[in-house]
Amino acid sequence: MNYPIKNADDIDIETLGIPLDAEGAFAIKVKDHVQRLTGEELVAEMRDQLDVRSSVRGALLRKANKDILAGLKKGRLRLGEEAQEAFDLNILIWFADKALKGEHQSYLTK
Repeated sequence: MNYPIKNADDIDIETLGIPLDAEGAFAIKVKDHVQRLTGEELVAEMRDQLDVRSSVRGALLRKANKDILAGLKKGRLRLGEEAQEAFDLNILIWFADKALKGEHQSYLTK
C-alpha cells in the first residue's frame, strides 16, 4: 500500500479537491450506491487511520471491503438498522483509505 499522505497535518479537505455543499458534506458513488459524508468526518477518519499501524489498518480495510461488498449485494436499505450503521462506517473507512492514497476523485459525484 502506497500512501502519499503520511502526515496528519497534510490532511485538508480543500487540498483533497473535494467540493463541499453548504452543509459541509459531499457525496460518493460506489457501484449503484450513493453515500453522503461530511468533510469533517472524512478528515477525522483519515487522521485516525494514520495513527494505526499499517498491519492493523490493512486488516480493518479488508474487513470493511468484505462488509461493503456484502451490503451492496444485499442492498443497504434491506439491512437492519445496526447493519446500516456498520455499512456506513465501513464506507467511510474505505473512502478515507482511498483519499489517503490519492485515489478518491473517481468516486465523487458531480
